[in-house]
Amino acid sequence: MPALPPVRYRVASFNIRFDNPEDRRNRWEFRKSNLLGMLHYYSWDIIGLQEVCGNQMTELAALSGYRYEGEGRDGGLSGEHCPIFYRKDIFEKEAGGTFWLSLSPGEPSISWGADCPRICTWARLRDKRTGQVLVFLNTHLDHISEEARFQGARLITDWIGSYVPDAPVMITGDFNAGREERCYRKLSGFLRDAKWVSEGIPYGPEGTFSNFDYNMPWAEMKEIDYILVSEQVKVVSMRTVTDSFDRHYPSDHFPVTAEVEIRR
Repeated sequence: MPALPPVRYRVASFNIRFDNPEDRRNRWEFRKSNLLGMLHYYSWDIIGLQEVCGNQMTELAALSGYRYEGEGRDGGLSGEHCPIFYRKDIFEKEAGGTFWLSLSPGEPSISWGADCPRICTWARLRDKRTGQVLVFLNTHLDHISEEARFQGARLITDWIGSYVPDAPVMITGDFNAGREERCYRKLSGFLRDAKWVSEGIPYGPEGTFSNFDYNMPWAEMKEIDYILVSEQVKVVSMRTVTDSFDRHYPSDHFPVTAEVEIRR
């Protein structure tokens, strides 16, 4: 029998902006229907979300096609989450969890001058159709301390080296850093930035943070959101999604997306 063609997956990283009453016209209550509709339309196979508060988790969990892994950075349901949503018609979760980017990774904690607890959520997923297993991680590095960003990146690479000896790996996240920073260099030296190994030319702006400013030129936007992959993952295409609704963005970040194949 001829070999089956490799299965492609569509993955995304998306900081949805926490529910902040001070955002005025960009408050969650005014943009959530567009953002949820956008997630439903694209139906990415795996999504790493950042800045998800408890009430936002409740509304996102209502997305009928998905299950998720993740807990809040203050423990349990408390605090912002970095959840991984995966399509339940494709994947079965074999294992998952959350660790803190600190000197005490097993419990809610802060280290290295971080402004708040920072976490990394992970899930070991099995494709129910093919049996293919992959490990997906999602994180949000600190926005204040460069040392905390770097040490957090080091913890993530150490965790992968210790607990993922052979499975394909993908990481999504808001690194709060450009490519010149140590945290990015640490992670991209261990894995590969999907944008730079994509077979197709990346589509959309290089920058990913709009700060809700519809009139900001793309060239002035900061690139701080990434997808990284291991050697077993072939990146077919890469896109930054810039959808807007009546001249308003659904978040202050653009989703970063990739279509990938697992090398057999």
